[in-house]
Amino acid sequence: MSSHREAPEISKDPVADSTDSTRSRATGNPDNVTIIANYVPLQAPDGGPNFYEFGDDVLYEIKIDNDGDGRADVTYQFSFATQVTKREHVLYNTGPILSLTDKNWNRRQTFTVVRVDAKGKETLGTDLACPPCNIGPLSTRTTRRW
Repeated sequence: MSSHREAPEISKDPVADSTDSTRSRATGNPDNVTIIANYVPLQAPDGGPNFYEFGDDVLYEIKIDNDGDGRADVTYQFSFATQVTKREHVLYNTGPILSLTDKNWNRRQTFTVVRVDAKGKETLGTDLACPPCNIGPLSTRTTRRW
């Protein structure tokens, strides 16, 4: 599915807008696949002070049909939670973000990922850190690996 905010209903809920998805064979292992899904369209670094957050009230899903019948055989579900560390500030960051625990990072997000298949649901990870948005060298130091 590709939607770049042109559809009237999704334009009212941009954090739920699935803009693009792609897949390719994983590097070094042809039995694995890399899947990339994009959400939240048409935002640029100068669109602050609130940047690229996933919706805390949206269940994001990637559905995979392994046998071509048009039904998902495996679904990966992602849910997000936002923590504001300095309630007195509305800004995404209050200075350069140098690490995942930097006190300047005011609006952090974590996520949970669940796999759903014929066997049921399996939680693969909880409270996983989303990296900070790369909004420029004065706000995010990109020389570090997150």
